[in-house]
Amino acid sequence: MSTGLKVWLWIVLVLNAIIGLLCIPLALLVPVLWVSVILEVILIVGVCMLLFKQKKMGFYILIGTSVLNLIINVVGGQGIVKSLISAILFPLITYALMRSSWDQFE
Repeated sequence: MSTGLKVWLWIVLVLNAIIGLLCIPLALLVPVLWVSVILEVILIVGVCMLLFKQKKMGFYILIGTSVLNLIINVVGGQGIVKSLISAILFPLITYALMRSSWDQFE
């Protein structure tokens, strides 16, 4: 695993943990936000699978959570273009950093 990929995954892990923790108080007020909290937990599991276990399944989890977040953002009223960019950019950057070492992942 390249250093760039490790750094990227650590950044994603820390930022999504913070976002997940910040969503919890909001979810207590707006129960539908529990979906976002659950997706953050699933995303963190996927990142941990990539970072610590080097499993390709972690990447597929990232893609799945990105698609679900896209749907939630569009239904929630955020702009389609902004939602599409974030849903595509995150897995694309991860794949670009993984590509050279793809065969190392189980």
